[in-house]
Amino acid sequence: MKRRTLALLLCAPLLLLACQRPGTATTKAAAGSQAAQTAPAGNNLDAAPSKTTTLQVKVVAARAGSLEVVRSASGTVKSSRDSNVAAQASGAVARVLVQVGDRVTAGQAVVILNSAVLRESLNSAQLQLQNAQLNLSQASRNTGQNSGQLQASVTSAQANLDKAQQTEAANRDLYGLGGISRADLVASQAALAQAQSDLAQARNALSQNGQGGTVSLPLLTNQVAQARANVAQAQSNLAYTTIRAPFAGVIATLPVAVGEYVQTGTTAFRLVDTSALSVEFNVAPADASALPTGTPVNIAYGDQKLTGHVKEGDRVAGTDRLVKVSVRLDGAPGTLPVGAAVQVRYRLALGGTQSGGAGGLQVPVSAIQQTGGSNVVFVNAGGVARQRAVGIVAEAGEQAVVSGLKDGDMVISPIPPSLADGAPVTTASAGTQP
Repeated sequence: MKRRTLALLLCAPLLLLACQRPGTATTKAAAGSQAAQTAPAGNNLDAAPSKTTTLQVKVVAARAGSLEVVRSASGTVKSSRDSNVAAQASGAVARVLVQVGDRVTAGQAVVILNSAVLRESLNSAQLQLQNAQLNLSQASRNTGQNSGQLQASVTSAQANLDKAQQTEAANRDLYGLGGISRADLVASQAALAQAQSDLAQARNALSQNGQGGTVSLPLLTNQVAQARANVAQAQSNLAYTTIRAPFAGVIATLPVAVGEYVQTGTTAFRLVDTSALSVEFNVAPADASALPTGTPVNIAYGDQKLTGHVKEGDRVAGTDRLVKVSVRLDGAPGTLPVGAAVQVRYRLALGGTQSGGAGGLQVPVSAIQQTGGSNVVFVNAGGVARQRAVGIVAEAGEQAVVSGLKDGDMVISPIPPSLADGAPVTTASAGTQP
């Protein structure tokens, strides 16, 4: 009996243990399942952030302004007066009085042509003038002598006419009284007509004295005038053998040499006026509109540093779609050679109203990103990131002028990689554009 009781006492704990094991396993499984459900995602980078996550961002205020940039272009030195001086007479070059680079005054002789042929032409013209003057003088004297005789003939014819008129009048009265026959009257009338004709011939001879035949005074007078013109032309041609500087300047080129034959119209030398130099360069139409008259520019030629100001121009784009801008150099930069290439530097205000552009607000470039082919920024609107489409008016360095914003908008910069439209944000710091 005692053994049976002892056995029962030993079996009871074992039975109790066996009954508790299933329940315990179930409890551990449930706990493990709960732990798995609450376990974090770990390092899964593709997992979207929790919608309740608030991003901390930095913002800057969009403010009106313009961007100033420095640009450079290649320019060419020009002169206000640049002339290819041509020969106005033909001949061999006898002397060259200057060299390239020499400064000359207005009217100074530069090149002299051989004048022997032209001097002979002048002498011949002068002799022809003398001959014409002698012929005219002789004809005038002859005409003067004839004039006295012809005048006496006119006087005599006039007296005969007066007498014939009186006779015809008396005969007409006598014929009326029957004192003379009709034949006598007709004879007196015929004598009157003859006297009238004689007077007309005498007067015509006087008026034509020296104007007909080989001794015509008008013809000889014209010959003298023509001879004088020939002399003047020969003198001009002779003077043209000395080719002079039309204005003060520097000899840029001298393509002729002693012994060479030059024709009329051939360039003898090139003369430039270095007292008023300018520089021309080409820019895009947008830059041209931002370079009004008077805009200062810097000019560099080797070690020389010069300044100038934009001159007024038509500002019309050429066939290369570029606009030519001309700059008047300050001071007297006579050491700059005409035609030399120089470096031009100028400042431009891009965007904003100062440059006459489309205008806009300035934001950092880091605040702009491309989304779907459009430029956008994010604005902190009451703790929520709102995406705004913008247009870039101008860009320089780390700043840009954009359209599509309002003055004072708090633009997020830089943009966090995970920022999305409508995401809650909190501001770390704020600033304004310079």
